[in-house]
Amino acid sequence: MSDEHSIDTELPSEEALAAVARASEIWGATWNREGSSGRLELPVLAGLRHGFLVGRVWTEPTATGSRVIFRVEERHFRLQGTAIVILTLGAAGGITATLWPFFPSLLGIAPLAVVVAIGAWILVASRLRTSTAEEFLDMVASDPEESFDP
Repeated sequence: MSDEHSIDTELPSEEALAAVARASEIWGATWNREGSSGRLELPVLAGLRHGFLVGRVWTEPTATGSRVIFRVEERHFRLQGTAIVILTLGAAGGITATLWPFFPSLLGIAPLAVVVAIGAWILVASRLRTSTAEEFLDMVASDPEESFDP
């Protein structure tokens, strides 16, 4: 399973690879240059998953500079366990709030169940982040020191 991401820059190939090195340092990635290309281990976030992409980076000359290409060779993702537990508790609250008309004994905890369900959703949704290979390449194409927003 391999996919490719690329971006055109106004930088010559050597400067583009140097920009990859600077962006890697800022991003927290591992960059190993090997001649006119290199191997990149890029940490990424994808909603409830986090992990890293591993692949090759190289440049190709274009009329106005160069194209930086990142071909993903491996993907390693894990679920964020804490968020899954919180969402499970929220789902239990939502189910309880939905079932009280059929089970009147649940009426006493229905308001709490609604608060738990909505609170879990807001807590997890407000903390979801993404950081993708495209964002990394955007950082490479611009000045890496200026485009980093922690």
